[in-house]
Amino acid sequence: MKDYLKVSKLDAQAILLQLRKGNWIDIENQIQRDPHYVYIPLKNTNVSEAIGDHPWVLVSMDPIPSKVKHLPKLAGGAFDLIGDIAITKIRERDRAISLADALAETHPNIRGVFLDKGITGPFRLRDLELLRGEPATITQYRENGLIFRLDVSKVYFSPRLATERMFVSREVREGEKIIDMFAGIGAFSLNIAKMQKASIVAIDSNPDAVQYMKESIALNRLIGHIEPVYGDSLEIIDTLPDADRIIMNLPHESHRYLGKAIEKLHRNGILHYYEILDMKGIEERMEEFRGLGLNIIKKREVHGYSSSLTMYSLTALKTGE
Repeated sequence: MKDYLKVSKLDAQAILLQLRKGNWIDIENQIQRDPHYVYIPLKNTNVSEAIGDHPWVLVSMDPIPSKVKHLPKLAGGAFDLIGDIAITKIRERDRAISLADALAETHPNIRGVFLDKGITGPFRLRDLELLRGEPATITQYRENGLIFRLDVSKVYFSPRLATERMFVSREVREGEKIIDMFAGIGAFSLNIAKMQKASIVAIDSNPDAVQYMKESIALNRLIGHIEPVYGDSLEIIDTLPDADRIIMNLPHESHRYLGKAIEKLHRNGILHYYEILDMKGIEERMEEFRGLGLNIIKKREVHGYSSSLTMYSLTALKTGE
């Protein structure tokens, strides 16, 4: 018998992401599933800090040895898996090719491995070079019980925010009016609409992102309502009624939209704000929030960005004081 973490299918994607970051999963054994739950084999059971607020139960099960071949140590390296497409940012070309070869050998479900050579243009698109496999860039990605359709060369999407999107969606209450100012393919909005009867206006200036958002809405059973809107948030937000909650996931530019977002929040409304900063910068931003009548409820380090910069999440309440 072996220790397994029993979690709901809805929570599984976010929990797996956290456990993989901390190397908690026993990769020598298979993850098991039934119609309602996912069972994750553990190296040890002291995982409560990694899981956070997600509900879970520890159970003993007969292990099933993994059939997946794992990457050779010399071919290691970070990569994002979006559907059946793998993307790496490894700058040393020989290492990147070694990783691509190893992924092609060990992960038969990956259709293509791409090198991300950097972010370009106003829509922050990845400059992708095919290393191995098929050149197709359209895929379907699953997260928190949802299906997203997207073209990784035409829209920017990060699977690393799956846990953050789950945290936000759990905080929404029935009947809320929400503005998702930089919605992309609608990942925050769909996570919310799957869990709660909320009304969401999801804005993005990339027409491809808005089109894929519409396609993803059609692929999923949602109890909330999403209105996809193409255009500039600064212009469109002026035409909208005040919101109970606003999401600002544009970490390189969110700050220049902050004043407009605060204007559109109801008193006691909630702001979810994301920005890439160093430690001094986040302290200064928090002080600015307080001066603008925002009471900071929660600060989270979402993920590292560089040796000195981190992507932070600030959840704040508009007090009006």
